[in-house]
Amino acid sequence: MGGVEVVKGISNHLGIYMSETLLLMRRFLADEFSKNKIGMRFEEWMQILPLLESESLNQKELSERLVKDKTTVSRLVDGWVKKSWVKREVSPQDKRNYVLRLSKKGKEIWEKGLPIVTTADLVFRKDFTEADEKELYLLLFKIQSSVQLNGNGKYN
Repeated sequence: MGGVEVVKGISNHLGIYMSETLLLMRRFLADEFSKNKIGMRFEEWMQILPLLESESLNQKELSERLVKDKTTVSRLVDGWVKKSWVKREVSPQDKRNYVLRLSKKGKEIWEKGLPIVTTADLVFRKDFTEADEKELYLLLFKIQSSVQLNGNGKYN
């Protein structure tokens, strides 16, 4: 089998097909964020999400949640602090550590992205029945569970 046939056949793999779909969805959202001048790129919007979900997240925990190395997360956070989106505060439990908190400005900009994400979600679901949607969520849950189990907890 030649190289071209292998490449054509690889897009039949579920992970590759899902990755291509995710890239299309991310590109759509990135374009919408840019077009609507949110003040933050979609990628940044997604990376800040863990700070909204947790009141006391430190950089190490953020690194684990984003599945990015500590150096990359440190650079991200430095940029967010410089843009006044995020504040580093001394941890009340351990004075040697810092927790990250979204600033008022960061929350306001992040919230400007919500309608864009909601509208994009409608585009993504427009041809789904309610049953289709339930089945998709169930299938994605099964895939996530399989990956987590096969990763021996590494991908939690």
